[in-house]
Amino acid sequence: MSDSVKEDAFFPLSAVNHYSFCPRRCALVHLEQVWNDNYFTASGNELHAKVDAGGSESRRERRFARSLRLFSTELGVSGIADMVEFRRDEDNGASVPGWTGRWLPYPVEYKWGTAKNEVPYERQLCAQAMCLEEMFHVTIPEGALYLGVTKHRRPIALTEILRNDTRAVCVAIRGLFADCKTPKAEVSKACKSCSLINNCFPKLSSRSAKMWLEGELKGVLT
Repeated sequence: MSDSVKEDAFFPLSAVNHYSFCPRRCALVHLEQVWNDNYFTASGNELHAKVDAGGSESRRERRFARSLRLFSTELGVSGIADMVEFRRDEDNGASVPGWTGRWLPYPVEYKWGTAKNEVPYERQLCAQAMCLEEMFHVTIPEGALYLGVTKHRRPIALTEILRNDTRAVCVAIRGLFADCKTPKAEVSKACKSCSLINNCFPKLSSRSAKMWLEGELKGVLT
């Protein structure tokens, strides 16, 4: 990826999560504008709505900003963070207009459920942190995933491995969007919990038309 991406070429921050879960899902949502809710996405939407409704607040040495708009010219992304906790840190923090002292951003990504596969959410969290680093000129060593069902916050170390994975995903997304082609499905157990399964037809899309026709004819003729 180039050092700087023009604003009109930015893609949505949520695409990092979608692509990490499944490239085909990312294309269906962002290229074909397909979306359906299931129990998990509806519950997640409700959780995000509660978070977004909170506005901003402060508690002693911490301030909480909800629905904060983020961007990164390095990654070429823009979007809205669920919640960013600003912790007073005179050594490593940044000056924030209207606030006294220096503050270090700490992103928190909200996820409904127990997140059996947390990789997509860790990458999205990392992308948010990298946006904040670019915006505030700081280094953020850690963020957190908040799991709605357990009401538990799990700290995530923003390692160089995670950062490189996130960068690689952003490069792949830019390639996907440039090609404007929806890739074939990679069928897995995760397909059953995907809200787009009835739009995706993963088993059908992963086979050629000839294989599908042979299978259909076999079922009719036997």
